[in-house]
Amino acid sequence: MGYMDTYTDGDGGVEAVAGDIPDVVEVGEQWIGNSEYDFGGGRNEVEQAAGIFDCSSFVHWAFEEMGVQLGSLGSVTTDTLYEEGQSVDPDDMQPGDMVFFNTYKYNGHVGIYAGDGQFIGAQSSTGVAYESLEYGYWGQTFNGNVQRIG
Repeated sequence: MGYMDTYTDGDGGVEAVAGDIPDVVEVGEQWIGNSEYDFGGGRNEVEQAAGIFDCSSFVHWAFEEMGVQLGSLGSVTTDTLYEEGQSVDPDDMQPGDMVFFNTYKYNGHVGIYAGDGQFIGAQSSTGVAYESLEYGYWGQTFNGNVQRIG
């Protein structure tokens, strides 16, 4: 099952031509070990250029780097990201899908599925890093919500 090259948000407000969506995982790797987590951070280009993100601004940034606009950067949240794309059964998730976690609230954290039971995201304890969807804290808080863009 492939990904489409064009994405529209359904109400005609967003349209972008995308490349290979799973590359959205790779583009984020440049921030592993070079980023800082700041809740509410990463909402402008200056902070993003410095590697300052929270989970939703990191996901927004990664998709934008691939040519996919997921709403306004200034107002992106886990809630707005959950409204993007199409829901997918966790058994059918593919690299590039957004994955959600129940942390301080329902869908309080988001990352990008990388395959092999891993996701990449901006976490408060690590900044941008790969984490397990199956074990530890993130395995316990993964709520099964998966959204596919494209």
